[in-house]
Amino acid sequence: MRERIQQRLRGEDPAADPGAGSQAADNGLPFDYRVRVLVEIQQDPDELALAESQLAAKGWPVRAPKPGEYAPGEVTPSYVPRIVEVRLIGAREGAAQHALHQVMDLSHARELALHVRDAALIQHRPDPHITWKVHPKRVLTPRERLKEWLGIDRGGTEEDPQPERVIRIPEDAPEADALAAAASHSPAWPPFDPLEHEVRPARINETSPMALVHCALAIAAVFLTEQAIRSMRRPFDTQWWLDARVLCIVGLTVHLAAGVKWIYLQSPSLRTVLPWALPVVLPTAFAAVPQVGQSVYSGYLSAFGLSGEVSAGAWPDGLIAGLWVSLAFLYGLIAGVGASGWVFRTTARSGSALSLTVVLGVYLGSAAGVFALANAVTDRAADSGDRALAAAKEYRTPGAYYGLKADFICVRPKEKDAPVYGGTLPADRPLLTFGPKGDRVSLWDPKTKRALGMRLEDASFVPAKSEHGKAVCPRTK
Repeated sequence: MRERIQQRLRGEDPAADPGAGSQAADNGLPFDYRVRVLVEIQQDPDELALAESQLAAKGWPVRAPKPGEYAPGEVTPSYVPRIVEVRLIGAREGAAQHALHQVMDLSHARELALHVRDAALIQHRPDPHITWKVHPKRVLTPRERLKEWLGIDRGGTEEDPQPERVIRIPEDAPEADALAAAASHSPAWPPFDPLEHEVRPARINETSPMALVHCALAIAAVFLTEQAIRSMRRPFDTQWWLDARVLCIVGLTVHLAAGVKWIYLQSPSLRTVLPWALPVVLPTAFAAVPQVGQSVYSGYLSAFGLSGEVSAGAWPDGLIAGLWVSLAFLYGLIAGVGASGWVFRTTARSGSALSLTVVLGVYLGSAAGVFALANAVTDRAADSGDRALAAAKEYRTPGAYYGLKADFICVRPKEKDAPVYGGTLPADRPLLTFGPKGDRVSLWDPKTKRALGMRLEDASFVPAKSEHGKAVCPRTK
């Protein structure tokens, strides 16, 4: 190492060390942009070795500058120039300034004998080539025509293998050059046959309008699902419309599931993360589902003005109640991910402004769909609460709702001036209750349509009797 430093100080190019220089250059760390930073390091073997080792430890390759990368007359005396390639993750704008400050911060933190002189973002000219794709010349089958209309690349099968191949040639070159390039060599089997194959401009270079169609199908799936949730208990004369809607939802779900499969197959990071993430996430999500069910209970009790004043059902009941919200949430997420899978397959790789807009719209729409479906389930809970309220107004006991059971009771205060919260306690008619919560009980008066509350120790509670299907208080002697 010391000998290599001495060679550098004398201006000689030392032999490359495969164990040192390649570690920073080929460390495999991800990055978005590269910035070349011109630095000056004190012409001392120890200082030079320390600075280079610290820079390389950050994953930044260090080398001597090439002719034209620095002005020899501008180098500070007793210092030697070096080029540091800083690799950044982040935005393109401001990358050079960010890289410069990163090197300066490292120099200050490690007390390096180093000056930063210049920083420039590494840029390359756009690739002046166009992509052509190999296609079979034969007449397309109906299935292949449908796949082409949907924007899906038509590949071969095991029975009829076709070259899955794209060719890059200069953008101004004619089709004949693409044919010549395809016929001149074959990187993989099967080879290109001019009698059976042809070339066309690849769809990767254009924005497919089918991306918008896939997004519209996802929106339709979410909309129909929301309407089906809201109208699940309408009169039987509309049952045919519900059945037709369910069939449409099933078809759209199959289509979106194919999009989910596609994005899973095309995303190496997703395939890497899911096998270990699912066993971690599922138990946590399963434990959180009963807490999600509280939103269903709150929607149901909001009709009585008792949200948060009643103990919810048992854990299994809360699990079932929260499961509906969770499934609605999951379906909205699947709709967005499925649409993004189809958009990625047909459009996202083109890099056009429309592609970026569509992709962003898909994820924003996915969030909107998730909350729309979850809101539809909670609205259904509110509708169930309204039906229970209508029954309670007629002094009929509402049915149980996911373990939440209502009963009519008659309240007998132990003292004349027992404290009652929310109004006056009636003595001649029953009140509806969903059970105590702690040392308090919440009540609802069907006549005044008001919620009341009191402590359990301030009264005795007698179950109401049923006469002609209505709750009444037993007469006191």
